Amino acid sequence: MLERTMWHFHGGDRYLVLGLGAGEAADLDPAGRGELIAYGPLLSDDGAIWLGTALLVRAPDPDAARAVLTPDRYADIEVHPWMFGGRR
Repeated sequence: MLERTMWHFHGGDRYLVLGLGAGEAADLDPAGRGELIAYGPLLSDDGAIWLGTALLVRAPDPDAARAVLTPDRYADIEVHPWMFGGRR
């Protein structure tokens, strides 16, 4: 969907962002794709129910990473420092 790989992103701070929600799916077509490394929906085991959205993003700080998602569409948004290979 983003038409690139993680190897296009050198330097900068990176974050894993998990938007946990219920009901109608949100942020299925992300705005501001420029700094998104990976992006997709979190689905139930059978793939029938949207549970949230997960993304990897390069951003200057956790607040900027969180702002990629629409805040009022999620019960909670978690932001974790991330680097290629996993968490720092």
